[in-house]
Amino acid sequence: METTVKRQFSSKIALVFIASVLLFGSCRKEAEPEYSVPEEVEPYVQAFVNEAKARGLEMKIDNLIVEFAQPDGDFICGMCTSPTNHQKHIIIGIQKFCWKDASPQMREALVFHELGHCYLARFHTTKKFPDGTYASLMNPDDTEVYSICQYPINGATDCDKRPRRQYYIDELFNENTPAPSWAK
Repeated sequence: METTVKRQFSSKIALVFIASVLLFGSCRKEAEPEYSVPEEVEPYVQAFVNEAKARGLEMKIDNLIVEFAQPDGDFICGMCTSPTNHQKHIIIGIQKFCWKDASPQMREALVFHELGHCYLARFHTTKKFPDGTYASLMNPDDTEVYSICQYPINGATDCDKRPRRQYYIDELFNENTPAPSWAK
């Protein structure tokens, strides 16, 4: 009789334990999103949201952490480390050429490129136009696609690429954007 009572007591404890695990384990609340963006990066994040809105996309960015650190490689200036998770995390390279010495256009292009990974699920593309310029801001290695070159070589006249910005931003939000006249 004592053995039967012990078994019933053990069975009840096991049932309570299983019920507790199911009840509390399955009702785990997802962590609240965190938003932590350095002051000098914030205007570029807001510009991205505004560019999305100008194209009819409502973009709410309240789950972003941006930090200055060393990405995986010496020549990598940015990385979105969680493009599929709810919490997005962008690392901007601490190398001088990545941010400190970069023009405002290069900074914007870098932030927009990483936000393209995180929020638009865009991947790198190496597609180029017939003139050799990249066809997308989502290229793997050029954030100067719509900036001013700092050192014109041999009297180059195409050094100011700021008029190209509209195309690259359009293409960022719509991969089917037609090629611009300057790329032909």
